[in-house]
Amino acid sequence: MEVYKRLVSYLKPYAGRLIVAFACTILYTLAHSLVSVTVFVILNGLQNKNYVVIGNMPKLDWLQKFNLPILEFPSIQFSTSLVPFIVVAVFLFRGIFEYVSRYQMSVVGLRAVRKIRDDLYAHLVRLSTRFYSRGRTGELMSRTMHDVNVIQAGVTDVFVDIVKQPLVLLFQIPLIFFWGGRFALIALAVFPIVLLPIIFFGRRLRKTERKIQEQMANINSQMQETFTGINVVKAFNMEQYEIRKFEGIHKNVFDFLKRAVRITIVQRPLIEVIGSVGIAFAIWYGMRMLPLDRFASFLTVLFLFYEPLKKISKANSSLQQTIAAGGRVFELMDIQPEIQDQPGAIQLARDIKTIQYQNISFAYEAAKEVLSNINLSVHSGEIIAIVGTSGSGKTTLVNLLLRFYDPTDGNILVNGVDIRNFALYSLRDKIGLVTQETFLFNTTVFENIAYGRLDASFEEVRQAAENAFADEFIRSLPKGYGTMIGERGVTLSGGERQRLSIARALLKNPPILILDEATSQLDTESERQVQKALELLMVGRTVFVIAHRLSTIQNADRIIVLEHGRMVQSGTNESLLREGGVYKRLYDLQFNV
Repeated sequence: MEVYKRLVSYLKPYAGRLIVAFACTILYTLAHSLVSVTVFVILNGLQNKNYVVIGNMPKLDWLQKFNLPILEFPSIQFSTSLVPFIVVAVFLFRGIFEYVSRYQMSVVGLRAVRKIRDDLYAHLVRLSTRFYSRGRTGELMSRTMHDVNVIQAGVTDVFVDIVKQPLVLLFQIPLIFFWGGRFALIALAVFPIVLLPIIFFGRRLRKTERKIQEQMANINSQMQETFTGINVVKAFNMEQYEIRKFEGIHKNVFDFLKRAVRITIVQRPLIEVIGSVGIAFAIWYGMRMLPLDRFASFLTVLFLFYEPLKKISKANSSLQQTIAAGGRVFELMDIQPEIQDQPGAIQLARDIKTIQYQNISFAYEAAKEVLSNINLSVHSGEIIAIVGTSGSGKTTLVNLLLRFYDPTDGNILVNGVDIRNFALYSLRDKIGLVTQETFLFNTTVFENIAYGRLDASFEEVRQAAENAFADEFIRSLPKGYGTMIGERGVTLSGGERQRLSIARALLKNPPILILDEATSQLDTESERQVQKALELLMVGRTVFVIAHRLSTIQNADRIIVLEHGRMVQSGTNESLLREGGVYKRLYDLQFNV
């Protein structure tokens, strides 16, 4: 129950509403208990015609055997014309209190679930890059949406029934003895047996629900992958393969759902059958010993007593679903980000003087180094180009500067201070990034460019777009800067997307700039224009340029050559060509020398 206790802790801020709900639940339970009284009043009035006479109530003399006080009831008589008002009053109060209690609990549940989902999303956004390299986006979406929706039922309906139904039972027990006398013991004798299927099936259901939620996550992952790569699916004629794959996963979900339905459904009739045994014996004796009005009330209260047991059984099923879903949600919330601010983290000043890589090694997986013993010192305003074959560690080298990962060994210093001593926000605020995999959001052109500076004015955004040679094509769009560009900027060409990404970095105006194949998606004319803008942008900044096309980095102050994670060469374009080696080989391959 630790998971459920943790879920219930989200209800604490709404203690006032919970108190109101609890008070109304007690009043509802009291009104609910009076249903058997209305049955007695109706039948008593039917027998006595014009009056209801409450003088033949049982004296409960059997209680003397247990040394308990005997209740004496005075003779009460009133007109049957009041009976309809009594019935309406009982059910009116019952309905009002049930509405208020359920409404208050539903509002509390919705707010609690909103808080859980907000906390989960905020936690996921803050998790380190390594977490996302190992996980599946579809599964994260499933836990954030489907699992949290399951939790909602657990902190509203289940919580209400966990409180309400035991109270209903407690209020009915005295009435069972009141109406049935010693025959109540026969009806209640089977009560402990009724609890057994609730406990037994609850454990089985929790395991099944866990499997269902895991398979739902697989469905979400499969859909997300298929829809994201739909062009590849169609180009390779793999629609039927993806359909069969989806149907296989969906069949697993169906099998587990069928098992859960079987477990859930069997509980109610099983409880009814067990309960009916006690009720049947109580009825058999009661029919011979009790008057009609009292017997009818006794029968009513017996059914009112066993109805909460069935609801508790249903609540238990929902509880097991909630615990399974809550466990999956809290698994994510308990994962700690690998990259965090250290205690007493300091702010990085805008004035960047030096950046140093000291004996840097890094591995994504143990015993598989991507970078090995890298030493590099960069001064303010220097343009450093990084080249090498695919998989040589170029992007990883700059990702370490952004602290997407921390080095396995060694230190990265900015202005002589280890970057782990800087606040993450402060460090990343000083770095602009343009990657070869351009990512744009499904929002307007303006919001995509202003993503790093939400307070930017329209003129600042327009100027950044103009410097990135994007202003002209933006103005030709249906709504200009207010045009929605679709998911991942699908309505734009590759070159247009890249220029928006460059404009976004230009607007941020950082002292450190990272260009990871920044012009790779541009045609020759656009590349020439953007290269001029980048040359102006680079003035006075420290720039890291990752490039496969060596024509874009020949004027760099220094070119770093990586091979198999090691820095094998360093120098200018001319000096490296004279030196030969890896750079000369790459140069000759590109320029067909």
